[in-house]
Amino acid sequence: MLPKFELYMPDTLEEACRLKAAGAEVMAGGTDVFVNMHGGKDRSGQVVDIKNIPALQGHTFDEAQGLDLGALTTHREIELWDVIKQRYRAMFEGCSRVGSVQIRTRGTLGGNICNGAPSADSIGPMLVHDARVVAAGPAGEREIPLHAFYLGLKKLDLGPDELLTRIRIPAPPAHAGSFYIKYTRRDAMDLALLGVSAYVELAGGTLKTVRIALTTAAPIPIRAFETERALTGRPATEETFLAAGKAVLQESHPRSSWRSSAEFRLALLEELTAQALRQAVAVAKEA
Repeated sequence: MLPKFELYMPDTLEEACRLKAAGAEVMAGGTDVFVNMHGGKDRSGQVVDIKNIPALQGHTFDEAQGLDLGALTTHREIELWDVIKQRYRAMFEGCSRVGSVQIRTRGTLGGNICNGAPSADSIGPMLVHDARVVAAGPAGEREIPLHAFYLGLKKLDLGPDELLTRIRIPAPPAHAGSFYIKYTRRDAMDLALLGVSAYVELAGGTLKTVRIALTTAAPIPIRAFETERALTGRPATEETFLAAGKAVLQESHPRSSWRSSAEFRLALLEELTAQALRQAVAVAKEA
């Protein structure tokens, strides 16, 4: 049973920020907030429902600006959007693996980002697509690279009076491809034991640009910057993919839990990184 709480439904960003600053819990789709309330993790007794705020709504794409996604964009909307499957394959793979259809229909990208879970399926794909998030509050707006938004486990670069309003992602050029691989204990809906996202841009048979993101491989979702630099300019061959799998081990810090040991995650990481790069290159060759 949920505890009693006061519900606020503002229709302006200013009012929502004021309520958040006063201690209210922010709710978008409610897929995390209600679970936390039921488990006694949220004791504020106040919830601010932000779904009526226009500044957080809508999603568009154009070649010049790329994706402009309101924080309230749902995983289901991303999953069903043709441009995502055609141009942002990793995002399609990630968002289509979030929970059940019911969860994807309610759960939002902004909520997934701000929940800060290291296993989140949508975050790795957005990281490799070089996403930036917009935080807005009384002092105005600021744009933050998604990879810099996570300061530590459940710690965000978001002020107490700020809300995440939009996600902006550039349009991939020609000969670009991405992919996301999620490893779970079962085929039914489950949290990732490990997630690897890869993005490549090809110049002939060479990796012109490489981005790799790891989820559940550290306390926060991370980019493997050192591995990316080492792979740039190398041929898109099996030897390179296998080398990448070994290189990312130096940048990951998985922990042991009841779901998996750190050692098992490291073994998975080597294999899944190579797989994700193979798939991203295959997508790029078809682009």
